[in-house]
Amino acid sequence: MVVGDDFVWMHFPKCAGHTIDRALRVLRGRRDVAFDVAEAGWHDSVGDRAVRRDGFDPAGKTVICGFRRLPHWLLSRVHYDASRSPYRMVSREMLCRGQFYEETGAIGSADGYVKHYGASPVDRWVRTEHLAEDFQRQFGDILGSQLARAAVSKLAKVVNGTRLNYVRGLDFYFTAAELDGLYAANPTWAALEARLYGDVLRLG
Repeated sequence: MVVGDDFVWMHFPKCAGHTIDRALRVLRGRRDVAFDVAEAGWHDSVGDRAVRRDGFDPAGKTVICGFRRLPHWLLSRVHYDASRSPYRMVSREMLCRGQFYEETGAIGSADGYVKHYGASPVDRWVRTEHLAEDFQRQFGDILGSQLARAAVSKLAKVVNGTRLNYVRGLDFYFTAAELDGLYAANPTWAALEARLYGDVLRLG
């Protein structure tokens, strides 16, 4: 999380959080802006932070959060979990339901995550697939034109911020019916995605 007097940036996991954090480093000169250190509380929602830190008050701040198309987010999450010890890989049935393993070994769900972060009063969203454009639109008035341009120039240099190497094509993982089923199994995510993008993804 990055917190200033006038904004809160929530790091929704697997939605370009590290990239946005690097771009916001242009604000280091602003004494009111606090960056999480060593990822302590990195993925806090506004509710999490209110519990974690006394005195945290989002009132009057613009709350901004990342977001991503469901199947692309899920594949990033699943392959990330498979890349770290103890190297858990989901079953095909879990994948098609939007499920994955948490670090603890518990099974998480895409809908559970979007409900958790969406429970906070999010004012603006930055879509991972439109990163520079959305960053400029959502942060421009907060940062001011000079800082916004400097931050966007950093975003433009990041083509793919992940070190994970996996097949990106959705038809490698899903049939058309399975992709429809994935959205049906995660209706809260599907509704938000349709609102932010104008539709959900389809195959065929």
